[in-house]
Amino acid sequence: MIALTHPTAFLARLRDPRTLRRASIAGAAWGAALTVGLTALSAWQCGGVCIDEAVWFAGVSVTTGILAIGPIAAFGRPTGE
Repeated sequence: MIALTHPTAFLARLRDPRTLRRASIAGAAWGAALTVGLTALSAWQCGGVCIDEAVWFAGVSVTTGILAIGPIAAFGRPTGE
């Protein structure tokens, strides 16, 4: 059973520091991988790396990763574990 089925289990999970840490790490890792890919694509198209564009990619990718992938990583395991 997934934790999202019962509201009290959901709130208890949300307060757990391990859950928040897992969400942040997974989201940041996804964002870092996306940043590397987008920066490499940009460097291949333009012939060089633009630092300001790489910083923009990093900020947007990591933020999006934490907000989008983080909840999936935080609440994706069964409550019995």
